[in-house]
Amino acid sequence: MSTPTVTYTDIFAPNYSVTGIRQDGGDGHPVVITGSYETSDSKAPQCLLYRGPLSPTDSDGYIFLTPTFPGQTVTSSIFYGPNTPLFDPTLGKGNIRAVGSYKYSEGGKADHGMIYQGAPDGSGTWTQIDVPADVAGGTVANTIPHSTMGDLVVGNYDVAGNPASGNGFIHNLKTGTFQILDIGPLATLYGIWQNAADGPAAYTVAGGYKNGKGLNVGLLADYDPATGALSNITELSYKNLPGIITHFEGITGIPGGYALAATTDAGAAFAHVARETGGGFGEARWLASTNPATTGLCTANSILGNTLIGIYQPASGGIQSYAATLGE
Repeated sequence: MSTPTVTYTDIFAPNYSVTGIRQDGGDGHPVVITGSYETSDSKAPQCLLYRGPLSPTDSDGYIFLTPTFPGQTVTSSIFYGPNTPLFDPTLGKGNIRAVGSYKYSEGGKADHGMIYQGAPDGSGTWTQIDVPADVAGGTVANTIPHSTMGDLVVGNYDVAGNPASGNGFIHNLKTGTFQILDIGPLATLYGIWQNAADGPAAYTVAGGYKNGKGLNVGLLADYDPATGALSNITELSYKNLPGIITHFEGITGIPGGYALAATTDAGAAFAHVARETGGGFGEARWLASTNPATTGLCTANSILGNTLIGIYQPASGGIQSYAATLGE
């Protein structure tokens, strides 16, 4: 079998970041992308939405929103993951749900979780979501939601005064409850995919944790929202060899399994993982996807089908968002 080709395309304006992507319905098969940008008078990131073609991206598709919370002066914000009516019709045609984090001057340096739901014009509702102290086992310093699908939001939090307390959470929008992970130190949840309406594999979540093999191994697991049970917990390392870092940043369903965006020892990478007939996950197939134009950092932040999105550092400075598409 020949090695697939990867085609790299710059998307978005310079210094605009991309963090999440979801297909939307409608003419032209638009996508919704989340991220951030910086205003001309502030170096703090501000949340960004985009709806339009993936490539080439259309500047008319940028949506600049300002989070609004009573009694709070928002100073920075970033969206990390969207969902659309194509996957959740209850959102309503033309609406979106996006999750992310923000800071406000009255709240110090902490990141607080947020959800925006409604029309892209900003007329929807903003909701703060922070992991409660009684769930986390102490005062929470930061809550950072990373992705949403169906009735769930997944992300990360840490406890104030404890740098080693970073952990993943699952928030059920229908019940309003939070559940934290209990699988190992420094666990993270960055991606979620809804497989079915219910059952032990209703959702598959992706991220990573520290298990004694380097700093991080990639994590895949199924989740049952009715029972709160995780199953088929699977560790995966880049090229299926022990390494220092493997972390899944995004997940999307494909025929027979999943495509994942990963950060690894080698930089950005694709991973394809098959769904086994017995219900678990097969061995991953890997392909490095670091943008050859980078002069430094290159990330893989999310994925849609056979296209991964992320950012890299161009020779001109700053950052540049890109799409990497697998070919034959």
